[in-house]
Amino acid sequence: MGGSAVRAAADDVLEQARKRAAAMLEASVDDIDLVTDDAGVGVFGVAGVPSVTLTWAQLATAAETDGEALAAGLDFQQAGATFPFGAHVSVVEVDTDTGRVTPVRHVAVDDCGRVLNPLLVEGQQHGGLAQGIAQALYEEILFDAEGQPLTATLADYRMPSAADLITYEASNTETPTPMNPLGAKGIGESASVGSTPAVQNAVVDALSHLGVRHVDLPCTPERVWRAVQDARAGTLPDVWREPPTVFATLPTRAPAAGEAAGGEI
Repeated sequence: MGGSAVRAAADDVLEQARKRAAAMLEASVDDIDLVTDDAGVGVFGVAGVPSVTLTWAQLATAAETDGEALAAGLDFQQAGATFPFGAHVSVVEVDTDTGRVTPVRHVAVDDCGRVLNPLLVEGQQHGGLAQGIAQALYEEILFDAEGQPLTATLADYRMPSAADLITYEASNTETPTPMNPLGAKGIGESASVGSTPAVQNAVVDALSHLGVRHVDLPCTPERVWRAVQDARAGTLPDVWREPPTVFATLPTRAPAAGEAAGGEI
């Protein structure tokens, strides 16, 4: 949204500059081009007449002399939301004797529409992966019997360092959105959405041969070890939970013409 506002404001200023250059060079606005001169500076000139040009500074000074400003201020409004997407695959090793989970490989593909700065996008992916994997395996707020927090500082809170994590395989796809002039979608730590369930599912999959179907987050060594012990003892809890009663009161969509009735929510 911010980038699109900057883009729209920049286009507005450019059009103002072209109109002022046309007036000063006594030419049609349609004939005014913004080009780069031999010194690498952007200048305005008449198409086919490269010898006469005006710089941004000259146009801004002329506008100021006329009591005006070569500037634009506007609000950018987008008609609807954009929806980034992606896919994550996680590989972990589980020590069934100790319950320790070791990340081995993580492949992430995220789409954020048009990528404007690849370095920033990669940084958001890597930060999101660290956050999501940490949520799946390490980070947890604990309280004692009186409700006092036991993890009130980073000395107690289990937050992984670079030594606990692995090298990620992060890639991008670009599917521009028509909702804004940049074609951009959000990337803010997008990998934190896909990595957490991917890691948890990998842990459960590694224990599935024992009959384990679920491990609460975070998948700490204690929780994983207890799941293994319960599986071996045949005392695994039933993971099915009835949905909240509110679901029974939600309206259902009537089938459209030619559609089979199925009571779809």
